[in-house]
Parts: sequence; structure tokens; C-alpha cells
Amino acid sequence: MVLFQIIKHIACLAACVLLTSLANAAPVRPSDMSFQRRSAGGKRIILWQTTLSDELSSIPGILTAATELTSSSVIKSIANWETKRPQELSKKFLFRPMVRTPEYLSGENWNDLISVVSSQNGSIVHFYNEPERPNISEADAVAKWRENMIPLRQKYGVKLVAPGCASDPDGSKWLQTFMSMLSDSEKPDYINLHFYTLATNPCDQEIENAKSYIAQNHDTYKLPVIVGEIASTSRDIAQVEQFTKEVSNWIDGQDWIAEYGFFGVSTSVADDFVSSAAQMLNSNGAWTDLGKWWIGE
Repeated sequence: MVLFQIIKHIACLAACVLLTSLANAAPVRPSDMSFQRRSAGGKRIILWQTTLSDELSSIPGILTAATELTSSSVIKSIANWETKRPQELSKKFLFRPMVRTPEYLSGENWNDLISVVSSQNGSIVHFYNEPERPNISEADAVAKWRENMIPLRQKYGVKLVAPGCASDPDGSKWLQTFMSMLSDSEKPDYINLHFYTLATNPCDQEIENAKSYIAQNHDTYKLPVIVGEIASTSRDIAQVEQFTKEVSNWIDGQDWIAEYGFFGVSTSVADDFVSSAAQMLNSNGAWTDLGKWWIGE
């Protein structure tokens, strides 16, 4: 009996200590948990310009930027509008090859694609980049889709992305026609959307235009979305930053958007249309302030 009372007394003391510890512990707020889950992995794409791989020897800062990218927790994948992975970027990130034009459906480009999808689990393959611009017909694209891309999905289990068209009327019409010619079993796994602002429009207006365009296409095609290219073309860096950050935060909150990439990661502007204020790298290959934000530094 005495032994039983001693054991009972010890058990009571232990319970009191446990309750006191729990009462004094810092509370875990639901918002903190949500933030931690979101920070564990992102859905941003690094749109790594193909020219960067050629500039490695002349601009050493590019390799430094590639190394710094390795520690990012918000970048999910990399793309370069090619079927061959840029070797300077960490294999920590999934590579998203692109069959950019019909010429990529054969030869070395196609062989590079097969090498990627046969060695990388969870491959997502993009098909055609703004095909309405070089006047690739929807019927020809559908024929190539059936001949090459659907067998690729069947053999390697890859996910296929619809052609990435511009957000102007010509691009929207092209995509609509392409999709209408496919049966349900032939449909892509993702819709690919491009969106560039009009530099003359107010930033707030273009933010809402971007959201509306992306959401409307999701509603139209009833498929998950990949925003393959998006950027502000404003020359005002404050407006570029506002557009980039507000749209990114909105996209991060949409579970039907799988991935998205802001243009552009290069040491010089691609053409007169895009804005130097939207550059992720400077001419020395170092991340700009916007680029640092984009990779989560």
C-alpha cells in the first residue's frame, strides 16, 4: 500500500510538470504554420535565357548567380526554351524542356528531350512557343501533337503543356482553335499562358488585367495553368516591382496555378519590347534587387 501511494504521488507530480510546461509554451499560430508550409517549396520558374550558357566564359558572374540560386526555397523549376538542360544550374531544380518549334521534333533537339524525360521523374514538357507569330497553323500543330507529343506522354508518363500563346487576340484565337480540335483524351495536362503588360497602362490596372486573363483562361479550359511568361513592360522600376510582387503573391494563392515564370533572367534585354527595369540579372551576371527578391534572398 505504501509503495502504491508513493507511485501515485510521483505520477501526480509528473502530470503537474507536464501541464505547466504546456501552459508556458509559446502558442503556434495557424498563420505561422501556413507560412511554413508555403515556404517549404515554391512554384516559381527560372526563365534562364539560352545565351547565358554561352556567356559563362566571358561573364564569370553568371556562374556565381547560378551557385547562389541553389539555396532558393521558392524556385521549383528551370526553363530555357530548349530541350537541353543548362549544365550550370543545379539538378536540385526540375528542368522543363520545350519543343519550341516544329524543328525540335527531330534530330539532336528531340534526342536531348528523350534524354531528359527518360532520366527525370515528374517531367513536364512544353509544346511550341507563341506559334501564332511564325504562322504555324493550328491544324499542323494538332497533327504534330498527335504524332509526337501524345506518344511521348504514353511512353514516358510525362505531362504535356499546351502551346504558349501571346495574350493578344491572335494568340487567344490560335489557342482556342487548337484546343477545339483535340478530343478529351488528347487534351494537354496544363494550359500555358503568357502575359505582358501595356507599358502605357497604370500598374494597378495591369495587375487586375493579369489576374483576370489568367483566371478567365482557367475557367474556359478547365485545366491547371502554367504561366510560362509574364512581366511588366513599364520602364518605371517602382511599377515593375509592384506588378511583379503583387501578381506573384496572388498566383501563390491559387492552387490551380502549378508554376509561373517572370521574364527575364539575362544579362541584357531581349528586345525593345521588354523592360530593362524587369531584368533579373545585371550586365555583370549578378542578381538585381528584383532578381534577389524573385529567388527568395
